[in-house]
Amino acid sequence: MGKEKIIPILALIVILICGTSTAYVYVTQIDKETITINGEEYTIEQIFNLGVEKTIQTIEGEKKGISLEDLIPKVGVGCPSCHEYTIKGNDGYQKTVNWDIMRTGVLTDNKRVFFPDTPKAFWVSDIVEIEVK
Repeated sequence: MGKEKIIPILALIVILICGTSTAYVYVTQIDKETITINGEEYTIEQIFNLGVEKTIQTIEGEKKGISLEDLIPKVGVGCPSCHEYTIKGNDGYQKTVNWDIMRTGVLTDNKRVFFPDTPKAFWVSDIVEIEVK
């Protein structure tokens, strides 16, 4: 086989792999209008009615949302400092934080969490679940 035949075959293989990967990502994403917190489902409106609004300062400026320190006890978590919290995004990205970090954060109306004193890697977008461990 010459280069003229191998290069198109390799290019086709790469295209197929990329297409399959893209399809997998879109198929595995969950479109949810609710956020599951401690096993219970809440709409963003319900969450904003439960919690107290708070503004924090981040490296991207001010962020306003519901205080996680206020929200977590209101959704039925006893002893919030006794647990860790895994925050899961729609795209599969997740971060686990302890109460010291969790209590400083806010959940915004566009389903994103921000923590003022953490790297951006801890900020999860398009939240679908906050698991209490």
